[in-house]
Amino acid sequence: MSARETQDAGDSRPSVVVVGGGFAGLTAVKALKHAPVRILLVDRRNHHVFQPLLYQVATAMLPPETIAVAT
Repeated sequence: MSARETQDAGDSRPSVVVVGGGFAGLTAVKALKHAPVRILLVDRRNHHVFQPLLYQVATAMLPPETIAVAT
């Protein structure tokens, strides 16, 4: 049993699973930051795209690497 599993086994706080790391998911996690719960954020991507910047890349105001997807 790993140290993390041992720690979690003795933790009596309720768990909250947030599915999706979009604006709503991140806002929910921030709102629960000081709540007496364990939080697990599940998202299929390891990055967050800020779509309002896409038009700035399309008009060459920003280079693509400033909002590119992580690899």
